[in-house]
Amino acid sequence: MAECLTYESPRVIIVLSIEQRNRAFLAWIKECNQYKTDDYMPFFIDNTLLGYIHQTHAALFYSLSDIFTAASFQGVEAITFQPSINTFARRTEAAGQAARHWYQSGAISSWVGEQYDVSGAFKQTPLFTIERAASPLLGIKKYGIHLNGWVQQQGNTFLWVAKRALDKHTFPGKLDHLVAGGHSSGYSIEQTMIKECAEEANIPRSIAQQARPVSMLSYVMDNKHKLQQDHLFIYDLCLDADFVPENTDGEAEEFYLWPVEQVLERVALSRDYKTNCNLVIIDFAIRHGFLKPDEPFYSEICSGLHQSIR
Repeated sequence: MAECLTYESPRVIIVLSIEQRNRAFLAWIKECNQYKTDDYMPFFIDNTLLGYIHQTHAALFYSLSDIFTAASFQGVEAITFQPSINTFARRTEAAGQAARHWYQSGAISSWVGEQYDVSGAFKQTPLFTIERAASPLLGIKKYGIHLNGWVQQQGNTFLWVAKRALDKHTFPGKLDHLVAGGHSSGYSIEQTMIKECAEEANIPRSIAQQARPVSMLSYVMDNKHKLQQDHLFIYDLCLDADFVPENTDGEAEEFYLWPVEQVLERVALSRDYKTNCNLVIIDFAIRHGFLKPDEPFYSEICSGLHQSIR
């Protein structure tokens, strides 16, 4: 079994009451659902609401007047494509032009090279696709997978923890799940999970296929004037004690195997994890009995993990 590593720096032992711990978990849920609807304009096609664009970013769309135009949606000012951009292919091409313009002008600071489907709801026929890095500007619903890699040993539960590479564009050096990734166009959720297992932890397909889909979380968050409407499909994968992950795509620089109690302590006492990972860990704790129904804030925590825009 891989060594159960402690923190990189000496630990300060802080005794948390269950109420204090659960209050900290509830604080993470509230932080991941901070936004003001009035700050945003609807983005739509025909009668289908697709996302929300922050008022401060409206000029980025209006300046591309050959692609986007103002219109009314349910009685409020909104943004849509020009009427002539009216097919999947035309919208995808126009969205690509817009994304490239925003990247070249610095409105978006990275380019992933993956396409995200844009639709009104999961599994609905996409109306177009757009570069992943540009999708936050539109405030569309996005989907991804998180996988809890865990080990059961002598009655104790351990979680694998990844440390993100320092050169990652987002959340460099933060703690992360063993496997996590966005749902790109052309893949099923399970295919995304298996692909990410291979890329991020060198988990063979034969093992990845043993992962169980166990939950789905959702949150709505204003992130630097971009609305994140994120839906996370959660998998649990119980790994053999002798399995040691290896990163193959350079996104993680280290892996640790920690007792789940230590992981929960880290969530409650620090900001060391990538933000949405805190929610997934809290969900793991609920499902595996580390949070119990008679504890303070149990109901609020459970319901808080499943939120949509108000």
